[in-house]
Amino acid sequence: MSTLVQDSPGAPETEAGGCPDERAAAAARLGSERRRLFLIGSAVSIGAPLLLYLTGAWEAAWFALAAAPLPLWARSVVFLLGAHLIMSVVLLPLAYYSGYVVAHAFGLSRQTRSAWAMDWLKGTLLTMIFGTFVGMAFLWTVTALGGAWWIAFGALATALGIALVFVMPYVLVPLFFKMRPLEDSATAERIHRLVARAGAPARAVCTLDFSRRTAEANAAVIGLGRSRRVVIADTLLAEFTPREVDAVVGHEIGHHVHRDVHLLLIANGAVMWLGLALGAWLAPAAMPVLSLPSLDYVPAYPVLFALAELYFLLLSPLSNWWSRRLETNADRFALHLTEDPAAFAGAMQRLGCQNLIEERPPRWSEVLLASHPPIYRRVRLAREWQGA
Repeated sequence: MSTLVQDSPGAPETEAGGCPDERAAAAARLGSERRRLFLIGSAVSIGAPLLLYLTGAWEAAWFALAAAPLPLWARSVVFLLGAHLIMSVVLLPLAYYSGYVVAHAFGLSRQTRSAWAMDWLKGTLLTMIFGTFVGMAFLWTVTALGGAWWIAFGALATALGIALVFVMPYVLVPLFFKMRPLEDSATAERIHRLVARAGAPARAVCTLDFSRRTAEANAAVIGLGRSRRVVIADTLLAEFTPREVDAVVGHEIGHHVHRDVHLLLIANGAVMWLGLALGAWLAPAAMPVLSLPSLDYVPAYPVLFALAELYFLLLSPLSNWWSRRLETNADRFALHLTEDPAAFAGAMQRLGCQNLIEERPPRWSEVLLASHPPIYRRVRLAREWQGA
């Protein structure tokens, strides 16, 4: 006999048995399409820079810039900005198809084309600025420090990663969403009590206007130190019962209590430092194979960027495994904090149904691509906790 989770007359019931058949079928089709697009996108983003280098296109652009009356550093900045822009344009058809066409076809997106285009433009500008800064730092360390370049570049990249996490609530999130203090005083007080019970105070509880863009629901704890915020999508507040909201927020508080942001920064940093050390060690043998005259040869930077992307892609199963462990630990924390496994199971099923997440993706996809445990495992964890 299935159970129902219902606390609020404004929230629909969630059946413990799962999603309606038509939503489950749609989630399976969407999951398959997203996997296909991921594989195509990875191949294009890695292969296109290599192809443009082998055909001489990057060198032709660099030599054309040499005619401009600019110092070397300025030409390098212009080239890197242009390279990132070209790659964004190359990937634009895939981005539009996945982010607009597919999202609308499955009823997840509420954006107009112009709104989607504005988000794409903002994301592209951020990528150009960030990528150019990283590229210039790389070229400078190689030129200035020779064989010790990877140590200095690793230190700069580590500091930049920490800074980005800290400024996310102040700079990055407001570029795409309106973040406001939660106006519903009863819900805000309930969340603050939940946070206090966990012994993990956050600076603020805020809401994000997801509903302007999407039908999907989510929540997160973002930032570091004084910039840390609990953020809840307005779609989550509108569509989930209070108990289910508490379950989702409890999961996010678990990440905070377990210092998962710090752990992920450490893990990602370890992967990056390993890659830099391997790159410095293999560079002398690899450069002739790739026809690179030197590591600081500006036209070759897109090739090195693509190789770095390939490295992180190859190690993504390991990083995803680590992420799934952290997510499962946060699920357990939420169950202990709320002591409401029925609401947790209902929240996971509603998230899967509303966001069109496959309940049981293919095992290979779970192992290689998934950063979160599949829905059925999270529901099973709640039911096992209830029966313990």
